[in-house]
Amino acid sequence: NSADIEQQLISHSKFHSSIQRSPEVDKAKFELVVSPCLSLCQKMSHGRSNQLREMQQIIEAISRQIMWVNVREEEELVFDWGDKNIDLYIPKKQESYSKLMSDLEEKEKDLNKLKLKVDSLLKNPHPASDKIEAYMDTLQTQWSWLLQITKCIHVHLKENAAYSEFFKEANEMYNKLQKAHENIRKKFTSDRNTPLENLLELLEGLEKEKERIMENKRQVQHLVNKSKSIVRLRPRNPEEEKSCSPVMVQALCDFKQDQKVILKGNEGILKDNSQRSKWQVTGPGGLDMLVPSVCLLVPPPNSLGINMANKNEQYYEAILSVWNQLYINIKSLISWQYYVQDLTRINSLTVTMLSRMRPEEYRSILKSLEAHYSEFTHCCHGSEMFKDEDKRSIESQYTGAHAHYDRLLVQLPEYYCVCRFGFVHVTKCVCFPQSVQRDVDSIREEYLRLNERVLKELENMTDSDKATFLHSQLGLINERLGSLNECFAAYLQRLRALRVLLQSVSRAEDIIKVHEARLTEKETTSLNPAEVGDYRSTLKSMRAELEGKSAVLVSMETELGKAVHWNGQVGGAFHRCDVDLSIYSEQVNQLSDRWRRIQSQLDSRLRDLEGYLHLLQQYTTTSSVLSEWIGATRQKHDALQATKIDSITALDEHLNQQKVLNSEIKGKRESVVSVLGDTDACVNSIKDYELELASYSAGLETLLNIPMKRTMLQSPSTKLTEETTLLQTRYIELLTLSGDYNKYLGELHNNMETLKTSCLIQSTETQYNKIEMERDALLLKLKQTNQDRARSQELEEELNHMKVSLESESRIKLCLQEENEKVCIKDFLYWKGQYESKEGEVRQFNSEKEKMERERSSLKTEIERLMRELREVEERYKSSLLITQTQFSELTSVRDSLEAELSKLRERPYAFAKHTQTDESGKKDLDPATLVFEGVRKMVTAKQLLDCGVINKVTYGQLLNGQKTVREVSVDIKLNLKGTGSISGVAVGPQGKMSLTEAKRENILSEDSAILLLEAQAATGHIVDPRANEKMTVQEACKRGVVYEEDRERLLIAEAACLGYRDPNTTKLLSAGQAMRKGLIDRVTALRMLQAQESVGGIIDPVLSVFLSKDAAMDRDLIDEDLYRALNQRPECYLDPDTQLGASYVSLKRRCKAEPTTGLLILPAPEKPMTVNGLRGEVSVTDLMSANLLEKSDMDQLKEGKLTSQDIEHRLRSYLRGSTCIAGVYNEANDKTLSIYQAMKEGLLKPSTTLELLEAQAASGFMIDPVNNLCLTVVDAYKRGLAGPEFKDKLLSAERAVTGYKDPGTDKIISLFQAIEKGLIEKGHGIHLLEAQIASGGIIDPRHSHRIEVVTAYKKGYFSKEMNQILTDEGDNSKGFFDPNNQDNLTYLQLKKRCIIDQKTGLVLLSIKNKKEPPQPITQKSTQRKRRVVIVDPDTNKDMSVKEAYDNGLIDHEMFLELSQQECEWEEITITTQDGSKRLVIFDRKTEIQYDIRELLEKSVINQSLYDQYRSQMITLTQFADIVTSKTKANRSSASSSSSSSTSSSKARAAATSAAAYSSLLSSSTTYSPRITSTSSTSIKAEKTSSIIGSSTIGPSSIGECSTITRSTTSSSFTQPDGPSSPSTLKHIASISVSLACPAEAVVLDGEQSPVGAIFDMEALEKISISEAHKRGLVDSISAQRLLEAQACTGGIVNPSDGRRLSIQEASSQGIIENDMATRLKPAQKAYIGFEDIKCKHKMSAAEAMREKWLPYEAGHRFLEFQFVTGGLYDPELGRRRTIKEALKEGWLDGRGAQKLQDTRHHAKNLTCPKTKLKISYKEAMDNCLVEENTGVKMLQAASASSRGISSPYNSSTPGSKSGSRTGSRASSRRGSLDLGSSGSSRRYSIVSSTTYSRTSFSSSSMS
Repeated sequence: NSADIEQQLISHSKFHSSIQRSPEVDKAKFELVVSPCLSLCQKMSHGRSNQLREMQQIIEAISRQIMWVNVREEEELVFDWGDKNIDLYIPKKQESYSKLMSDLEEKEKDLNKLKLKVDSLLKNPHPASDKIEAYMDTLQTQWSWLLQITKCIHVHLKENAAYSEFFKEANEMYNKLQKAHENIRKKFTSDRNTPLENLLELLEGLEKEKERIMENKRQVQHLVNKSKSIVRLRPRNPEEEKSCSPVMVQALCDFKQDQKVILKGNEGILKDNSQRSKWQVTGPGGLDMLVPSVCLLVPPPNSLGINMANKNEQYYEAILSVWNQLYINIKSLISWQYYVQDLTRINSLTVTMLSRMRPEEYRSILKSLEAHYSEFTHCCHGSEMFKDEDKRSIESQYTGAHAHYDRLLVQLPEYYCVCRFGFVHVTKCVCFPQSVQRDVDSIREEYLRLNERVLKELENMTDSDKATFLHSQLGLINERLGSLNECFAAYLQRLRALRVLLQSVSRAEDIIKVHEARLTEKETTSLNPAEVGDYRSTLKSMRAELEGKSAVLVSMETELGKAVHWNGQVGGAFHRCDVDLSIYSEQVNQLSDRWRRIQSQLDSRLRDLEGYLHLLQQYTTTSSVLSEWIGATRQKHDALQATKIDSITALDEHLNQQKVLNSEIKGKRESVVSVLGDTDACVNSIKDYELELASYSAGLETLLNIPMKRTMLQSPSTKLTEETTLLQTRYIELLTLSGDYNKYLGELHNNMETLKTSCLIQSTETQYNKIEMERDALLLKLKQTNQDRARSQELEEELNHMKVSLESESRIKLCLQEENEKVCIKDFLYWKGQYESKEGEVRQFNSEKEKMERERSSLKTEIERLMRELREVEERYKSSLLITQTQFSELTSVRDSLEAELSKLRERPYAFAKHTQTDESGKKDLDPATLVFEGVRKMVTAKQLLDCGVINKVTYGQLLNGQKTVREVSVDIKLNLKGTGSISGVAVGPQGKMSLTEAKRENILSEDSAILLLEAQAATGHIVDPRANEKMTVQEACKRGVVYEEDRERLLIAEAACLGYRDPNTTKLLSAGQAMRKGLIDRVTALRMLQAQESVGGIIDPVLSVFLSKDAAMDRDLIDEDLYRALNQRPECYLDPDTQLGASYVSLKRRCKAEPTTGLLILPAPEKPMTVNGLRGEVSVTDLMSANLLEKSDMDQLKEGKLTSQDIEHRLRSYLRGSTCIAGVYNEANDKTLSIYQAMKEGLLKPSTTLELLEAQAASGFMIDPVNNLCLTVVDAYKRGLAGPEFKDKLLSAERAVTGYKDPGTDKIISLFQAIEKGLIEKGHGIHLLEAQIASGGIIDPRHSHRIEVVTAYKKGYFSKEMNQILTDEGDNSKGFFDPNNQDNLTYLQLKKRCIIDQKTGLVLLSIKNKKEPPQPITQKSTQRKRRVVIVDPDTNKDMSVKEAYDNGLIDHEMFLELSQQECEWEEITITTQDGSKRLVIFDRKTEIQYDIRELLEKSVINQSLYDQYRSQMITLTQFADIVTSKTKANRSSASSSSSSSTSSSKARAAATSAAAYSSLLSSSTTYSPRITSTSSTSIKAEKTSSIIGSSTIGPSSIGECSTITRSTTSSSFTQPDGPSSPSTLKHIASISVSLACPAEAVVLDGEQSPVGAIFDMEALEKISISEAHKRGLVDSISAQRLLEAQACTGGIVNPSDGRRLSIQEASSQGIIENDMATRLKPAQKAYIGFEDIKCKHKMSAAEAMREKWLPYEAGHRFLEFQFVTGGLYDPELGRRRTIKEALKEGWLDGRGAQKLQDTRHHAKNLTCPKTKLKISYKEAMDNCLVEENTGVKMLQAASASSRGISSPYNSSTPGSKSGSRTGSRASSRRGSLDLGSSGSSRRYSIVSSTTYSRTSFSSSSMS
């Protein structure tokens, strides 16, 4: 202790002083001579003083640390972790725990410093090393114990916090349920008096309340589940009443008391907890021990928490039952209210009310009552609102209402009869006309008599008034009698007409009823064609009969007209005689309608039966043929199956026959499908026919109000379906039997083959000591083979002799035949027999010879195979010997190192004392250096095992004393040394096995699953070969082919988890966990490696090469606490081979079976997953489930057989097969469906639009033939003519979005988005393909060959968040498609919405509108004229095309280009401009040259006379186009040679160049003959050369005259589009200086040209970067990317300010380009800096990268065009440009590719001109640039509106632009004709253009 050390220090100080004061010292000082002994004594004394002080300091420091640790330990041991004040102490304890952990981290640094001091003292060594080491061990023990306590505290905090949180949540939930209960009781009350509206509101509120109640369900269930994991805290309180049952406790860490140990996780019984800090516990084995309470946990279940959770659950169920009762009550009241309404309405009905209703009206009332009564009876079950008496009363009310309704129906006909009685009476009156006539006559006679009497009296009457009155009365009577006669006549005629009408109605009604009855006799048809034919004949006779009686119908309608006429003749004065004829009219109309319905029904049935009869006959024929074939084939199959097989030869023959039969059966699948199709057609026809019959009967029933008798319909379609199903079942059964038998024969054949050579295989797998014996056996077999060969030669010689004999015999036979007449028949027969016997012998010898040949060849093959196996065995044992030697050398080096350490130990001073003690005790310890164990990959000493805790000190002492051997201890600690072994291989067959690599190769395991299991092998020590039962390193496994070379790097990384990762700073070995913390591997990889190690035996310490437990590994800092917790959760780091879902390594090991002989763990072969047909192959249903297309329940149904693969294919057809992309074009003008390519050829679509739509098809799964409704691959579509050769390569590239792209580095299949990310496909183009996929069904997964939802693809990481936003945003950037009808810029989905659906095929068709033009006199709309150049071969006089002549060497390349230009295909089109005006344009579809006729007239290029000749068809379209071309060239040449005239720029786009010799007008077919045009050919070449140099059609003279001209012009006025000009503007315009330079000069002088480097804004008059132009909307995104790509692939991004070239990284950092654009430009930059070949470390050019498929064809060809136009193809290896000739020589290009690059006129027009908004090539963009003189930067002119006044379909509004190309006015669109430099600048610009070379005059006219 410190006091003793202090005492020793004092004592030694005195001793040291005595030495200093001794006489010897004084004498030495006096004599100035110091003896060596004295000096040594002083030195030793000083040293001891220092050692004592060091010891004092170190002991005090260690003691202080021990005291600090003890204080912290005591604080934690006395803490109460019970439930008292838990809500208060938990947050405080969490804070103190955080502080404690911080203090421990700081203290750990102090301890590490202290340990360094201690190690330094122990290393010297210090005399008190054992004491210091003992103190340090005590500190280490206390420190480790404190760390264990902190882990326990962490667990307590977590569990107690969960305890507190649980009871809080449980109490809150109980209160919440109470409130909900009270609310539902008070709010939802009702009774019978509650109005219906209130009840409906209550019901709606109740349903909303249900949602709120259901929200509590999850929390209640969560509490129930959580209660099972809540610890118990009350038993920790000693005052708590003890329960009768024992309290179980669980240890949170290891604790040892004397020899009693309780390990982490062990359980014990709590005996006494009266002390707060230590509890008495009965531990494992029944031993009592005192354990700190902080180390113990009272584990679940907590009965209090469980009861609380159950109480909440019961309360919740009670509330739910209350809600259900209230819901039933309210529902029953609502249904009762509806019922009462209907009941009241029916009870109020009368017969009068009923007669005014239509039948369907009063029937609906009754149906409503019945429905509501039925609903009430259903809802009232369990209702508290209605008792049984109430229900009986309601039922009686319902019965009474029904009876009342029935009575009304019975009274209704009588009521109708009463109403019609008057009309019947009238009809009877017709029978009494004579009596009425007599009455009228008697009245007339009486009147005449009265008249005579009155007249007589009047003669003698004197009263004149009276006489007048009598005269007037007589006149009135006479008048009335006259009207009575007239009325009677009309009345009589009416009665007669009515009688005839009623007779006609009766006859018509009889006819109609008869035919209706006959039509309703049958409800279906027959399956017998004869019966169907007979019924058709019956229907025809009925139709003929009805037509014959049509006069009855005509007569009835005629009589109705007569009755109406006579009814009108009856006077109004006799209104009482009026008759209402509307009833008769209605009856006649009804009968007429029924008559016509019968006629239409007969026609319809005859037509349907005719079609059905045809289908039925076709079905009968095909089904009978197929049924007979199935029967006959089944007999063949049964016969084959019954055949006995005796040999492998017979088996081969039998197998071939079975294969032929199986192929025939499979070939009949189309026949079965055809029969099924016929069946479906017949069934549909039958159902349609039955529906028509039922509709007619139902309509008749409704019309006549007469119920029809109905029988159970026995439809023949059911029988037909059953027959077809039986036929299909028979076929499937036959196909299955044949397939199974074929498979059985194949397996039998393999087994017999395996059996045949199994003995030889076993012999080659014996041990190394038997190799010599095998070699001898092989030599013997070789000798035997030589003998067989000699025997075969002998047989051949004998055979030759036999052949000679046979020839002689044949000659004898001929002689015999000649002498046949001379020789007797007996001799002839004898010789004939001899000949046949000899011939048989020859055949026998031939067969023996063939047999020997086969045996010889088989023996030869066998010998070769055995020799190969012999060599393999030798190599294997050589490698094993090499491994053994390597291990021996390693052991030797270990031994040497251990011996060196031992010698160092022996040199220690205190070592001698130990040896002395050993000698004295009479025992001799073993040398520790000899105690070496074999670890996972290297040797480990016993001392190292002791240090890491694998063995204890007792075992170590026994090893030293010799009581135990290394072998014995190795058996005890085998788990730590070797582990339990990893998964070695996969089982195949009953007893077979194969390695994981073989399983991957045979597709038994997926690639991902196999490589993960191989990684686990490497991470746990060795790669295992289960066939040879050998373990090896990764390098050895690669050499021997056990693993693939391509997997080497990945497996070496996994192997480092066992061997150790090298720390790049210290070169120390790190474990997987440490390497993760250093950032050498990611967390997922580390976790996967560690999980495999843990499941095998523990975490591997790479320094010791042993397995350690997780706790030991964490103590040694191999893993941290985060990895510790992660491993405890058993993450699913591996793949289940059956389901391809995540699985832990332990779960996979549990499924393995250990081999009895080798002990290897063999994984059972995965079940073959069910597959369905996908887009390009089979798709596993597990893949569909992982893609969220199938549910887990679907998988269960598949396993149970409730679902089939066909069901899955039908349900997921849109994801597996179908594509809803735009399939074709529908031409409204001729009602015709066309393919997209055919539509282009017919001029309905432009080539660019055609390519976009075809690429969308290819990228969406299939090319579609809309005419034949076929889905095809690109190759098949090309063969069928659905795409031309100009599109083939691009469509094949687009199709790879379905089949997948190959990663250049790994050759793995990657998706479209991954290809975009890796730069294999351009981003913009790729986005359009992705949009097409989404719009046509979903994103395509090429690896699994099916579609998935966009959300699923995003979640699976198929594309990034940025790409997801792009795909879901319908902004302008994603609108890459055009509507050909109006040129709208749309997304693919928007374009689809404008399409139509073909009703026959269901395909999506793009409709081309029929644009009706106003009639114009003599026009040639859509006229096409072609011209073909023909070349005559001078030798053969054969006609050739230009291409054929070039291929045959008759013309050179320049002539080929010249003559190809003469071939044209002119078309006249009309374009509607933005202002609505129409412009006539002629367009060459071959060269895309176009001329605006109006502009040519305005510019006087052509005159009106020439145009009138063309319009009047005096000249053809081709002739007119040739004249226009020649005049345009002439104007261009004159403009370029003139230096004084200032003309405006020509708007014509003439890209073609032709020689002067061929500029004359040609006819539609021109012939060139090389044999007569050699002179002109030479002149053409000369002129062409000048043209090529100048990149234009300028002649040599004009080139020579070109010079730089600078001209400053002051303009008095300048009109701006937005308003009047300002003085500052005029000043800027006046000071502009423009330089014009000849393009030819630029090409010749510069050599390598710079690309387009900037944009010149013609409106702002300033130079801006391309990115800025894109932001302003002057340049679209695709063109901007193309221009920047051209910069990147030719040397770097151009800095617009100074013209310097920058890398894309520098340009991005300087803000010249955006970050996302920088990513898209990486492939283009690689085209300049080179694509690095991983294999040979060679930098490849763009052309080489295209050839190796590292660069997509489309992007690569574009880069080559950019490089060629700017000076040549770039060689990154040499750092210079190459010519086309050099590229051909190097093999970069073929002849066709070189020709395409040289033909700049046909370069892809992949840019939209920022000025004209027309499509241009990059060459044209270069030619039309301005050049800034002092920087040399080329600038492309841009304007927001088109300068051509023609709307371009290629221009789309860009984000950030205020107006697109379509919105500008006509005035603003013409503003761009002026090419100006930057305002306010002295810079000069050169106008480089291949079409226009003219000075610009700055006048107001030219600027307007």
